[in-house]
Amino acid sequence: MLPEIVVTHKASAEPRSITLQEGFTTFGRFRESVICLNDPGVSRDHGAFSLRFGVLVIEDHHSLNGVVMDGIKVKRKVLHSGDRLNVGPFEIYVKSGSVDPLAIAGNEGQAA
Repeated sequence: MLPEIVVTHKASAEPRSITLQEGFTTFGRFRESVICLNDPGVSRDHGAFSLRFGVLVIEDHHSLNGVVMDGIKVKRKVLHSGDRLNVGPFEIYVKSGSVDPLAIAGNEGQAA
């Protein structure tokens, strides 16, 4: 199952649900960003999500306002289901995040 995030702007009650794909998913104010967060509080190239081998990571690209999780700016962080982040006036809720490696190991050898 691919990770899913829900993005909500503080001034809007209209959440956007986004399924993240393997590799890099850029976000920022720049129109060419995969996830465009159009607000002056967001840098043009704010950051990216990366998904490799079931592990979802958020990376800040030296943005001015940063990526905030639990009140602390983070540069790089593994994300799990239920995590909440702030990017400028946007809240990002991780609906489904990194796959638990123990769950994968427990399913090895079982017939599909």
